[in-house]
Amino acid sequence: MERKAEKGGEKMPYTSFSSIIPSFLIILIGYAVGKVFSDEVVGLASKVAIWVMVPTVTFTFINKYTPGFSELRDFGLGIIVIFLFFYLYSSFFKHRRGVVLVTAVTSNAGYLGYPILMSLWGEQALALGVVYALLIVLMYTILPAFLGERFNLKNLFKLPYIYALPAGFITGKLGLHYEDLPSYLLSAINMLKQAAIPYLLLYVGLSVSRVKMDKRVTGLGGLIIFNKLFLSPLIALLFVMIYKLDGLSGKVFILETAMPTAINSVVIVSALGGDSKTVGLGVTLTTFFAIFTLPIWAVLLEKIFG
Repeated sequence: MERKAEKGGEKMPYTSFSSIIPSFLIILIGYAVGKVFSDEVVGLASKVAIWVMVPTVTFTFINKYTPGFSELRDFGLGIIVIFLFFYLYSSFFKHRRGVVLVTAVTSNAGYLGYPILMSLWGEQALALGVVYALLIVLMYTILPAFLGERFNLKNLFKLPYIYALPAGFITGKLGLHYEDLPSYLLSAINMLKQAAIPYLLLYVGLSVSRVKMDKRVTGLGGLIIFNKLFLSPLIALLFVMIYKLDGLSGKVFILETAMPTAINSVVIVSALGGDSKTVGLGVTLTTFFAIFTLPIWAVLLEKIFG
């Protein structure tokens, strides 16, 4: 039995890397396509992701693996703890405060998080990832208030994702499952569901390819990488251990926190007249280095939580 456990332990790093690397290969393809084709193509891809793929994934997984209110409470509390930590931490950086805060607390929990959770731990983990991503989207609405701008709730309701999640949650709680639909409808939904994961990875690559970088802002890159890919998930790990959020929920919460800076953060900061170039650099750098850090976190989480 001990020998088998050792062999399993030896295979764990390989399994984690082999589960995550295909996702980044698809991102690389999307990046190459984005460099070749125009902004109009990327814009259309964005609409398909926002209006078709993300709502499909959100509804189907929440409907099938409906979370309890406890998951919403636990994940929400953890995100608040991380946000408050970095809000205080960012005060040490004065003129760079907004950049430090935004790049540390926003996570690519959906477009990149969903495929990686699916590869590592299956559909139930992805359903928990949807809960985490919703809370991050909610955080986007209050983030401007901490950057010196007004709170704006109405933009939140322009996202179809916001309607797909409660629809999946309510129907799941009522026992009305999409898998009970007529076969011709179910087949169409399942085709979209299966296509959504690789499509969202391609979209990550397309989006990163359009981010403009400036050599003058590269000095802050190392700090952004450290904050997002190491310090932020470390705070998440401490929260999970103190709060005793064990098992799959704990692993999902930490790994989603360890995802690179969200692409949407560039849009938010740009709209507020902030330093979008540096934030864009943070998105690009954290996405690239996440190739190496995410498997490490996955291995650590398996060793800690099993």
